[in-house]
Amino acid sequence: MKRGLIFALCVLVAGLASFGLTRWLASPAVVVMNDEITWIRDEFHLSPAQTAAIEKLHDDYFPVCMEHCKLVVAARKSLASAPVSEKPAAQAELLRLETVCQNATRAHLQRVAAVMPPGEGQRFLALVLPKLTHLEHTSPLGLK
Repeated sequence: MKRGLIFALCVLVAGLASFGLTRWLASPAVVVMNDEITWIRDEFHLSPAQTAAIEKLHDDYFPVCMEHCKLVVAARKSLASAPVSEKPAAQAELLRLETVCQNATRAHLQRVAAVMPPGEGQRFLALVLPKLTHLEHTSPLGLK
């Protein structure tokens, strides 16, 4: 009987620990660390109005970014499967689409920076613009 009680207590403790760990890892505090808007707000000392304006800019740009990513990924697949004779044209199309994406994203980031206090906007651009040449096109604003 004593062994059964010890076993039951161990199972209960393990279950509670697992539940607690799962709740802690899925808590809003952990999710918030991954939230771009929250990061921008906190890192660049934005007011609620500035944060709302940037969130709207991001929401408006999201479908544009998704479309760019989709087109770039499709062009990469086309290039990979293109016959040798068509590779130069496929490479040119990929380069064109990547340039369109980078230019549109740069313009979006400049609109975001324009909402920020001037010094903070410049700091924001200094952090994110260099990453434009390394976009993976696997997620919107794939700047991570």
